[in-house]
Amino acid sequence: MNENMPEKTKSQDALRRFVDSTAVYTYVVDYETDEILMVNNYYAENLGVPVSRIEGGKCWEFVNGEDEGRCPFCPRDVDLDGNGKFDPGPFTVEAYNPTLGIWGKWTGKGITWVDGRQAHIITLIDISKERLLREELLHLAYYDRRMGIPNRAKIEKDIADRPAGNYCLIAFDYISLRYINDAYGRPLVNALLDAVLAWIGIFDLQHCEIYRVDNDEFCLLLDNADMMSASGLADRLHERFQEPWEIRISGEATTISCRIAACVIDGRLGFGDAEEILAIVDRTLDISKETQTVAVYDRNMDATLKRDLALEISLKNCVQEGMKGFDVYFQPIVDPRREKWIGLEALCRWDSPEFGRIPPLVFIHIAEQIGVINKLGYWVLDTAIDICAQLGLDKVEGFFLDVNLSPSQMSDETLINKVLQSLQRHGFPARCLSLEITESQDLESTGYSHTTIERLRSLEIKVALDDFGTGYSNFNNLRNLPVRILKTEKQFIDNIVTDDYQKFLTKVLVDLAHEADMSLISEGVETPEQMKELLKNNADYFQGYLFAKPLTAIELANSAYKFREPDGMFAAVKNEIAAEAAAAETAAAEAGDGGARE
Repeated sequence: MNENMPEKTKSQDALRRFVDSTAVYTYVVDYETDEILMVNNYYAENLGVPVSRIEGGKCWEFVNGEDEGRCPFCPRDVDLDGNGKFDPGPFTVEAYNPTLGIWGKWTGKGITWVDGRQAHIITLIDISKERLLREELLHLAYYDRRMGIPNRAKIEKDIADRPAGNYCLIAFDYISLRYINDAYGRPLVNALLDAVLAWIGIFDLQHCEIYRVDNDEFCLLLDNADMMSASGLADRLHERFQEPWEIRISGEATTISCRIAACVIDGRLGFGDAEEILAIVDRTLDISKETQTVAVYDRNMDATLKRDLALEISLKNCVQEGMKGFDVYFQPIVDPRREKWIGLEALCRWDSPEFGRIPPLVFIHIAEQIGVINKLGYWVLDTAIDICAQLGLDKVEGFFLDVNLSPSQMSDETLINKVLQSLQRHGFPARCLSLEITESQDLESTGYSHTTIERLRSLEIKVALDDFGTGYSNFNNLRNLPVRILKTEKQFIDNIVTDDYQKFLTKVLVDLAHEADMSLISEGVETPEQMKELLKNNADYFQGYLFAKPLTAIELANSAYKFREPDGMFAAVKNEIAAEAAAAETAAAEAGDGGARE
């Protein structure tokens, strides 16, 4: 290097050697005039323009395109210091370079040029592949793979981006799509979905996006739409589904009838977040299914549905916070032959911190809807086993603990392992456990697998069938049911004392159970008179308020003696039955003697 060369020339040459040695797009631009003071060979070669042609030209001519003006990330326009003055601080942005045809990561740093001018040195790294991969991943995350339209995650994001709530939602749910799929196959279902979207497309809606929220549920998000126009569109959609759809596949036409539920929601009503709105959509669609009309979400509905949603949130939080507010109660099952308690049914109770005591039918349904029923059910199972083991009830001859299983648990592949783990953890024998399923569900479905029940029975775990007599599909196949205990609903004995038909029906149920080598538990026994009729019918076990209301663990511990000591109430009722039988026998004998004398 020439030692007599001016220092600023030496510095400029050193910088040029450095930028030309890198395979990174690099240039230096004058802050005030946009003149390119230096560009490296890598940039010039990929642009196909000589370095001498680029240097001295305007930066935007070789970066953003000759007629495009300044780049959107121009250091002067970005104004990083907020006062319109030169800022030497570094900055990084991602943007598209149209002259190179690449997406780049741009990094800028303020410098003082050799002649004292303020300038920025800019480097650009090609991130086109990374950007494409990122876009593909976002597309997978935010778009339905089959239909190519936005999905639930995308509508949640889009709603969240509208804090002002200036939008309307139209949601519709195909009611019979599953049956169409079973009858005609998936290709025709897909063709129907495409036909519906094409029909919606003919309206050429402005500022409208359609989303596939679930397999059968879709939403239209209309920006800056009023409720009148949104309701009108929803009505037209609902009316269109009153007519059949003609679907063509491979040139063949098929006519399909399909109903929908539809609703309209005004985003300006004010909601917490997208999850809350979509939960309200589902509930409003339920109303549409019930009324078979377009359901319009309004202020009156708002209070009820928001309370329901708040109850859901409370339940979910309590489950996540270690089953806060939940407790297990026990109702005794009584053996009339021994005249003692013989078993217990575990019952779940919940005191919501916000709403107080919630009925089981309500919170169990909510738990099923929000997907926490399995976690709740296994907690009840484990807690009940723990309490009974601590009280030593497994030492009582013939004792069994009855725990309800939800349909979701019965379809859970981990059910048997979780049951065995609870038994082993608390040292509780499998023969003392009875798992209860309900007859109101189809035992042939995946929810209640014969294989699962047979496996439980092979482990000496009893399986009970609840609500016996309410599910006609299995009534005639009693011998084929893989269960050994039947439970009848309270409704079968409510009027058993005065209603001869109920007396007869109860006797039939008991005889059916015994004929199939099963035991029968009569639920809902509340009076000695009801117990008396059941004793006459030879029912195997009783359960109801006559013997005890559901007990807390402490109350159960204080009443545990009833598993050992007979209940005197049985002796009194049995004596009445014996006396009535003797009187009837005497009357029959006297009637026979009278006839003989005549």
